[in-house]
Amino acid sequence: MTRRRLPLGILGLMTLVLMSLGCGNDDHGGSNSFLFENNAQFNGGRTVRWPRLPIRVFLGNGVASSGEVTVWTSASGGAVTFTFVGSAGSAEISYAFRSGTDICGVTQLEFLDSGEITSARVQVSQAIYRGPQCVRTVTHETAHAIGFLSHTSDGGLMDDDGGNGEITAPVSQMFRDLYSLAPGTVINSERRRPLVERRGGGRNVMTFIHPVRH
Repeated sequence: MTRRRLPLGILGLMTLVLMSLGCGNDDHGGSNSFLFENNAQFNGGRTVRWPRLPIRVFLGNGVASSGEVTVWTSASGGAVTFTFVGSAGSAEISYAFRSGTDICGVTQLEFLDSGEITSARVQVSQAIYRGPQCVRTVTHETAHAIGFLSHTSDGGLMDDDGGNGEITAPVSQMFRDLYSLAPGTVINSERRRPLVERRGGGRNVMTFIHPVRH
């Protein structure tokens, strides 16, 4: 099966807006390159995660199922936990439908310079997100909503097109490591700024797109 990757200049595999990338003087766990590559590099080497658990989730009245979310509790060895609420207004992560069949789903994540995630909004394409052209869209997007800020290329669920749908061991371990550290913990003082635009106001916004498979 041929997989189509969306053109970087149009939708992009991942687009993001960051602001005020800082770095500290000391590294914590600087050898943890996977955590750096898929999380901390987007905040100047500092971890980005929800500051408090359980994370409040609104499933969108049937858009997502609780099992598609709590799989990350199992995968992280209990490091990430969730509670479910009855409205988007009281939620930290919310799910909703979008129209169209161009992509499977999209997540917009906001976090502060301190590394604290403040909100995540997941939209899935109602017509196709449970079809064969989309792989575990809700679970894939949930990973972005809890701090997986990149895509893998190992054939697993966190590939940009969902791969084979399996959560790989490095991804599971990253969440164990991430949620054992406070938000903003420096794990590597190296700065990297892929696709970065500076914006005032102190808020950082990242948008992740889950392509359709062809």
